[in-house]
Amino acid sequence: MAKTVMIVDDQPGIRLLLEEILKSEGYRITTAENGKEALDKIEIEQPDLLMVDYKLPIMDAKALLHKLEEKGIHIPAILMSGLSEEIEGKQDQFPMVKEIFAKPFNIEDARYRVNRILSENG
Repeated sequence: MAKTVMIVDDQPGIRLLLEEILKSEGYRITTAENGKEALDKIEIEQPDLLMVDYKLPIMDAKALLHKLEEKGIHIPAILMSGLSEEIEGKQDQFPMVKEIFAKPFNIEDARYRVNRILSENG
C-alpha cells in the first residue's frame, strides 16, 4: 500500500506543487490549509509523513505538533518556512521533526529527503 504524506500549508500553490511532486513518486497525498484541519484529519487517518508550514492560520505548526505529542501521535515531520531564521533551532523542540525546508525549496532535494525519511521510517 502506498505511503501517505499530509501537506499542511495555507498557500494553495505550495500544496499543489508538493502534491504533484510526491504523487509522481507513488505516494498518496492528503492536504490541509491549517493545523486544526490537519489535526482533525490525522485523528481519522494518520499519514506516514507530515509536511507542515511553520506559520499557519487558526493553529500553527508549533501548536499542531504539541497537540499530536499530547495525544501520543508520533508522525515524522518536515517543517517548512519562508523565513528560515524563524525556524532555525526549532528542530530540537520537536522530536517528530526530521527535516527543515526553507522556502522556496529545491524540488529534487525535497523529493530526495521525503523518500529518505519514508524509507528510514519503514
